Amino acid sequence: MSENSHIIDTVVLMYFLLVGQERLLGELLGKPLQVPLAVYDPDDRTPQAGTVPRSEFLSEMRQSVRHYESGAAYAEEEEAVDHEIESFTRIKRVDDLYDDGDLVPVSMTSDERSLAARLQSSEVATYGLKVALGPGEAACVAISYQRGWTIATDDADALKVLDRLHGARDYPYERIRKLLKRAANEGRVTREDASRLHGEMRSLGFWDTGQLFD
Repeated sequence: MSENSHIIDTVVLMYFLLVGQERLLGELLGKPLQVPLAVYDPDDRTPQAGTVPRSEFLSEMRQSVRHYESGAAYAEEEEAVDHEIESFTRIKRVDDLYDDGDLVPVSMTSDERSLAARLQSSEVATYGLKVALGPGEAACVAISYQRGWTIATDDADALKVLDRLHGARDYPYERIRKLLKRAANEGRVTREDASRLHGEMRSLGFWDTGQLFD
């Protein structure tokens, strides 16, 4: 495990995969990459014979793999087909990362499961939210808070909950923008490449405004 442990949510892992930069993510956060089972569960790869699990019963990355597989299968225009196939090829790399030992699913303790459950229920109002967190974000918040690990997330509500939990104390967190800026500042990529990756992520659906560097 990395000396400074971390936990990564689906959005961060997914967009680094989609731009082919999962290795860079590992360099920035430490190796192996660590995610909760709600984000990646290897058991999703081998459903019971004759069954096709509903998407909502799958881990979030398996849902993403299924989504991009469907996009590749049903795209009609040649350019769209190539784009969808490339995205599907990149997103399913998550299984290779696990097989190679570069991605490790983290099981929650009973206290972490309890906190994650509250964050997915109406009790989330206690933390100043109107809408419950998704399973992946809730698990990441619970693990990060209970263990003092760095959380890698771009979910503003997840960070709002951690603000409430930690009170006046600082806590370690990373967002995609921070990660790309740090990659450039540490000389892992050029500023131009960091900006290109940011733009590519935005073109693929990552919501962020403005340029990476002023």
